[in-house]
Amino acid sequence: MKNRLLISWFAVLSISSTAVYPQNTGTDGWESVLETLLSDEDLSQDALEELAVLYESLHEMPLNINTATREELSALPFLSEKQIEDIHAYVFMHGPMLTLGELQLTGSLDFNTRQLLRHFVYAGEVPMKREKLRLDDILSSGRNEVTARMDIPLYTRDGFRYHSPEELARYPNRAYLGGRLSHNIRYSFSWHNRIRFGMTADKDAGERGYDFLSPYLYLRDMGLIKELVLGNFKAQLGHGLLLGGGFSVGKNMALSSMSRQTQGLKPHASNQEYGFFRGAGVAMGGPHTTFTLLAASTPLDAAIRGDTLISSFKEDGYHRTRLERSRKHNVMLRTVAANIRYGYRGLKVGVTGLAERLSLPYKGRDSFIGASVDCSLNRARYGFHAELSLSNGKPALMASQTFRLKRERSLSVVLRHYDPEYSVLHSNAMAEGGVQNETGLLMGFTKNTRKLKLDGYADFFVHPEPGYGASERSNGMDLRLEADWQIGRRDALFATARFKTRQKDCKYTRQLEYCLTGRYRLRWTHDCRFGARICTQLFYARYDFIAEPVSNGYALTGSYNRNLLKGKLDVSIAAAAFLTGSYDSRISVYESGLRYSYNFISLYGKGGHLAATVRYRITPDMQLNLKTGGTYYLDRDEISSAQQRIDSCHKEEISVQFIAKF
Repeated sequence: MKNRLLISWFAVLSISSTAVYPQNTGTDGWESVLETLLSDEDLSQDALEELAVLYESLHEMPLNINTATREELSALPFLSEKQIEDIHAYVFMHGPMLTLGELQLTGSLDFNTRQLLRHFVYAGEVPMKREKLRLDDILSSGRNEVTARMDIPLYTRDGFRYHSPEELARYPNRAYLGGRLSHNIRYSFSWHNRIRFGMTADKDAGERGYDFLSPYLYLRDMGLIKELVLGNFKAQLGHGLLLGGGFSVGKNMALSSMSRQTQGLKPHASNQEYGFFRGAGVAMGGPHTTFTLLAASTPLDAAIRGDTLISSFKEDGYHRTRLERSRKHNVMLRTVAANIRYGYRGLKVGVTGLAERLSLPYKGRDSFIGASVDCSLNRARYGFHAELSLSNGKPALMASQTFRLKRERSLSVVLRHYDPEYSVLHSNAMAEGGVQNETGLLMGFTKNTRKLKLDGYADFFVHPEPGYGASERSNGMDLRLEADWQIGRRDALFATARFKTRQKDCKYTRQLEYCLTGRYRLRWTHDCRFGARICTQLFYARYDFIAEPVSNGYALTGSYNRNLLKGKLDVSIAAAAFLTGSYDSRISVYESGLRYSYNFISLYGKGGHLAATVRYRITPDMQLNLKTGGTYYLDRDEISSAQQRIDSCHKEEISVQFIAKF
């Protein structure tokens, strides 16, 4: 009892003496936190949206830290296996947390991670009995949300201008079929993270009507049934070599999350029009064993050669012209997969089988048969994870070891070998160019102190057979170092340096030559006393390839975020000035946007960018968001080409979003 009182007293003091994100912006500083979580230039556009949807849903429905399972905490990519283990060990030894200030006492949670975690968990009571399913309780305590968004361009692309009948008769794909506006509607229902259903409808600019519909129903923790999903969904089994339905992340994030890949089925709630299954999946079992079965019939977009062969899959989701519409859902993929998994005291073993058939042949065959075996072993100071997969007789292997040293230090080694002829449609594992024709060794490290976090990696890779840009065997190297320094209560510095070299064909020497790319970033943030945040970033990129001029890229960005009207109004302003020698030395800058919309803007050439976002909370359950922005070029008279061409040196756009919860 005495120890418990001491812990509670210490936790109260820690809350009153530490600076936390809610002091920054908004009612709880959520926008600044989300920007921190998503500002990784390695993230692809689909990964950004998937992560944004994940973080938003977990923020809206936080977990009770005292009852959260390992699987639920594993959904947060910034938590390591050791941190999850320490949280569970603390609750088991000392009882339920009274406040989140007790997170300091878990051991491995550093300052920044604790502040991030506060936005996704709360310290609640442990119920004596499991809550039963009652329809009236589900309807009364469930959360409904409707989000509507519209993008209004203030420019005209060539695809929308007037085309004469004679021109269209000769060039039918010069004109877009639909209007200039793009918009989407999302509806979702959630009850205690156990029942979710919803629908997403999306229309891109140039398309006719809502071109993409994504319905889903998801149930979890229903006795014998651990997960059940209907409609559009994703599946992550093993470490992604055979069936990786998660989002593609960069090597840096992959190192931290390798030890606890989220297994199972998840609904597809975003407006991404590829990378999901359409059908049903179920996971059943007991405390240690889980059996998963899925069956799907998913329409795909593809370019077809001679009406009999698939030459390539179309993954951009656009259906704006007659040609693009002719490729919509012109191929059907039928999938059956099964997985059995056993886990006990840190040891997990799984076996997966997969059978797929396309309605037309692709790369010489229309059926794909594969199987994989994966295992994981997690201990306090050591972790081992591996998967071996075979697809039509060709192997792919990934194995990693993590050594968790004292004083918040860790070392990781990842070995991968993907056969040149290994080919599956749903692989999603760490790779330089794709899960095929690659052998690599990645070594990474992490060191955390109370104020400083250092991590980095060195990746050496070889492509044994000719591939994209290289007509023969090639190799390369990727180095990255990242530092995050919390200078004081209100100031922080963040720096990254990345150097990559790889071989590619050179038309001057007629042999493989090394292409060198360097990208560097320095960011300073300051939290003002009156509730505002200032952020300044400096970027530098360098591209060097023999017999070509060296290309340098520079960019200076700044942003200001301020909360007004007692938390009802949030205003963000961002500006950037850039100067790059070519597209190869382009600068990628993360730009916060409206809800479920976060991306990196690519700056190249000479010019500037300006954006402003306003979020107004009409009521606690209703919000209106507005974003406007524009890019101005000083070195060109037109932007883009073909149907996307804009006959101007600048482009502006307005986006409006309305959110209602009930």
